[in-house]
Amino acid sequence: MDTASKPAVVAASPSNSKEVAIYANADMAATSAMYGVDSMMVKGEVLSVFVTYSGGCKEHSWELVSDGMFEKSLPPQITVCLKHTNNGDVCRELKTEEVKFIISKLKNPASKTVVVKLGEKSVRYSSQ
Repeated sequence: MDTASKPAVVAASPSNSKEVAIYANADMAATSAMYGVDSMMVKGEVLSVFVTYSGGCKEHSWELVSDGMFEKSLPPQITVCLKHTNNGDVCRELKTEEVKFIISKLKNPASKTVVVKLGEKSVRYSSQ
C-alpha cells in the first residue's frame, strides 16, 4: 500500500500541541502576519484552531497567548490572541491548517466551564 499519496491524520492530543502562553502584559491586538480563523473546537484539554493564510514557501509558526484575565460573566470568559509568524513567506498559495494548543492554563477555579474568545469566534471549554 502506497502511504505517500495519503495525507497524515494527526489526532488532537497534548503530545503534538503547544501550551497556551499567559503573559500579564500580553498585547492582545498584535497578531503579526495576516490569517483568518475558520472555526475552533475543544476536545479534552486541546483547543484546535482552523486557520487560513497565504503562504506555501516557508514554515509558519503559531503562538496562542492570553493575559489571563477573566471577564465577569457566567460562565467566565477569557480572550486569547493567536500570533502568526510567516518567516517572510511571500508566496500566495491559500493554505488551511489546524493548529492545536493545550489550554489547561485557562481553567477558572470558580467555574467548570469557560468561554474562550478569539476575535469574533468563541468556544466553550469544560474542565473535568
